[in-house]
Amino acid sequence: MIKKIIFDFYYLLLFVFFVFFTSCKTTNNTFAYRNVDSVEIDVKKDIYTFDQKEEMPILAWIGVQEHTVERYRELKEVGINHNFSSFINIEELSNAMRAARRAKIKMIIHIYDLDNELEKMAKRFKNHSALAGYFIGDEPNRNSFSHLAELTRRVQEIDKKHFCYINLYPNYAYLEQLGTTTYREYVQLFLKEVPVEILSFDYYPIRVNDSGERFLNKIWYENLEIISDEARKAVKPFWAFALTTAHGPYPIPTLADLRLQIFSNLAYGAQGIQYFTYWTPPFETEELGYNNGPIDNNKHEKTTTWYTVQQMNKEIKNLSNVFLGAHVIKVEHITINSSGKNGDIPKGTTRFDFSNKPAEAFIIKKFDIPNNTNAVVSFLKNGNKCYMVVINRNLYGGENVTFTIEGDADLQLVKKDGTIVPAASESSSQTITPGDALIYGWDIK
Repeated sequence: MIKKIIFDFYYLLLFVFFVFFTSCKTTNNTFAYRNVDSVEIDVKKDIYTFDQKEEMPILAWIGVQEHTVERYRELKEVGINHNFSSFINIEELSNAMRAARRAKIKMIIHIYDLDNELEKMAKRFKNHSALAGYFIGDEPNRNSFSHLAELTRRVQEIDKKHFCYINLYPNYAYLEQLGTTTYREYVQLFLKEVPVEILSFDYYPIRVNDSGERFLNKIWYENLEIISDEARKAVKPFWAFALTTAHGPYPIPTLADLRLQIFSNLAYGAQGIQYFTYWTPPFETEELGYNNGPIDNNKHEKTTTWYTVQQMNKEIKNLSNVFLGAHVIKVEHITINSSGKNGDIPKGTTRFDFSNKPAEAFIIKKFDIPNNTNAVVSFLKNGNKCYMVVINRNLYGGENVTFTIEGDADLQLVKKDGTIVPAASESSSQTITPGDALIYGWDIK
């Protein structure tokens, strides 16, 4: 929801510079949560298909704001391959597309007078090599689904090759904002009524309290459970967010913060990663106070966050063979306190039970868990391989966790740089720092 406020403020800022465009609406950014229940709604498969094969999409939200080749190459250098920036008109967008093409950046395109200029924009850029897709909307209410479906179909009548992008609310939105009785119903109705090729939602789970201590939103993993489940049933990939611009109760991200967000997203099957934001928004009100995004808005220079994001993106690229194209078999959670007793796992999730591991994980024979452990365990299938991903769910500044894992001779350990070695050649006890992931793989026979 805060992202929507930024997007709308950005509209307003451009209105000052270009008076012939309308100003934007704002949204209440007070958070609330209501219990969600599953409802059964059939999802029709679309006649348009979106095939994602080349590389893991990594998207900059509020991306490059100086549309030169150098700035887009800087985006490429940080490890981001997709950009979303809004434009006043088609000619301004055209100039940016030329720069993006030279830097080998893919663009999700949007101009402000979308209703009137949509067909013109799609016809102009449908064959452009820098085009990834079309931005249609952000955080819609249920009542706007029919209009978004109309816009999406208008694009698809012209361009069946590139996707339409609409980003959904998180599960802490008010029911009045969702326009449904539950969050799951909101997602299901969206997938039923709007023929998008991918499912996207935003969530920024890491905050700080008044003492400056980080804490994790209790319903984040429930949101991932719902999105992952509904995307699987609809046979669509989903994309998820990580926060890179500090504001309000959200801290400047550490590498551990980004790892926890991104590896959790990937463990639940995400097929695209999005950063909010790349360019620090030019709003420094007491309410928002955006600061320390990868590119500083005042000096237009790299910040320390830029280098943190670059390191994170190297890890995503190194591990793309694990996550890109993967399908979730099972995701479960571990919470064990200092006395060795089970603690509360995140709302809406399932407790890990090694004795009930999936049949595909037959190769793993031992899985010892120490006290003081908070972890995510995901089993994934990708082509002719399976993987087990174990994430230390502790936040930056929390405890390292050491697992002892043993398996048959064919069990492999996937290292951070993407290399694969026999697990037996390494110690069976592996330590994971906060937010990081431990990955084992094996061939399907």
